[in-house]
Parts: sequence; structure tokens; C-alpha cells
Amino acid sequence: MRFLLLLLTLLVCSPVSAEIIRIGTLPYDPPFEIQADKQGHFWGFDVDIMTEICHRITADCRFIPLTFTKIFTELVAGNIDLGLGAISITETREETFLFSLPYLASNGQYVTTTVSPINNIADIQEKRVGSVQGTLFKALILERFNDLVQIIEYPTISATFHALSTRKVDVVITDEETAKHWVATSSTLFKLVGKSIPVGIGYGIMANKKSPGLIKRINKALLEMENDGTYLKIYNRYFSEIVL
Repeated sequence: MRFLLLLLTLLVCSPVSAEIIRIGTLPYDPPFEIQADKQGHFWGFDVDIMTEICHRITADCRFIPLTFTKIFTELVAGNIDLGLGAISITETREETFLFSLPYLASNGQYVTTTVSPINNIADIQEKRVGSVQGTLFKALILERFNDLVQIIEYPTISATFHALSTRKVDVVITDEETAKHWVATSSTLFKLVGKSIPVGIGYGIMANKKSPGLIKRINKALLEMENDGTYLKIYNRYFSEIVL
């Protein structure tokens, strides 16, 4: 009897391990994601939002650096549980994946160098346009210019902007907030071209079709964060005004 009581006490007092959630994300796409070190520490708007969600759903979230295209393939393969990285929600993507509620408006933005003669979107015709592989921007470019531009895709945002600065492309298109970050931190090098362009129906946290319960918990946490002011607090760390 004494042994059974001791065993029961140990079971009741033993700490419950938090659910481990593997999150594939970009190693460098400020202001959304930035890998701080090789130990898996990240920061940025997306990361702060996800970290708060993980706290609220009592999960041990582990961020895994991947390229944008790898986030999709690794999620399909079951090697990660969630995809995070300014991923625009579209009807086509929803055929394969589940998405959380949108947590930020998703827009595209053209950027070029300050010495470029490109000053508006019409000037982009017959130019070389860079974008990140796997994003929606290739389709956006083709919709606007068809075959009147040359599209060159790169695996990362850093490689895309390096191509722009070394004149391997004439202009790039990326997420609006990413574009504004690069211009703000390198105003002598880059400038915005034209107005932002809506892409998809907002950024969402992505899961495979087998995880409706997880997405439901994430959505609940997102709504709580919006209602108690936590979302706005995180937003204000990175952006000046909400565009939802």
C-alpha cells in the first residue's frame, strides 16, 4: 500500500512535458524572421507572434531554418509541423495545406537601386526582375508583364538583393514590409518602385491537412492576443501602423 501511494504521488507530481512543435522558418527575412545563432534562437515579427502562441498553447516550439521552398516540401514530408515565413494564404495553397487566421495583410512591393532609371512599375517592362523561389511573385510578374520581362529567381531574400546590388537584376519584388526594411536600412542603395500590390488574403501560419486541431488552438491564441492587446504590442515593435 505504501508503495502504491508513493507511485501515485510520483505520477501526480511529475512534470508534464510540453508538446514539441517543429516550425520551419526562414533564417533571414527581416523584419519577419532573423536567426540569431546556430542554437535555434530567432527573432522578428513572425517569430514573436509564434512564440507567444506557443506559450499560450503550452508548446515547446523549435524553429528550424529552411529556404522558402523547403518549408513546403518538409511540411508535406512530415518533417516539420508548421510553416512560418510571411506565407500568403491563397485558395490554391489551401488545397494542400491548412492555414491559421491571417495575422497581417500580404502585399508585394517592387524595389530597385537609387541610381536606377526605374521610377514606376511601367518602367519595369523589358527589365530583369528578381524574386525568391516558391513565392507568389513570379505569377504576379507574369500577370502584369507576361513575357515582356525576364524573371530570375533566387533561393533567399539575401541572394535576391545581392543580385540587385550587383546589377544581375534591374528590380526585385518581395513582401512589402521586407522591401521597406531594406530601403530603411540601406536608403542610399535602394528605393521603392510604385505602390504595394495585394497578394493573397493575408499571411498565415501553415500546417498540413492532418493538423486541424493544432490550427484551431493557434487561431484561439491569435484571437486572444488581438483582444488583450498582445498582438498590437508585438506589432508596434516592428511596424509603425497596422494595415490589416
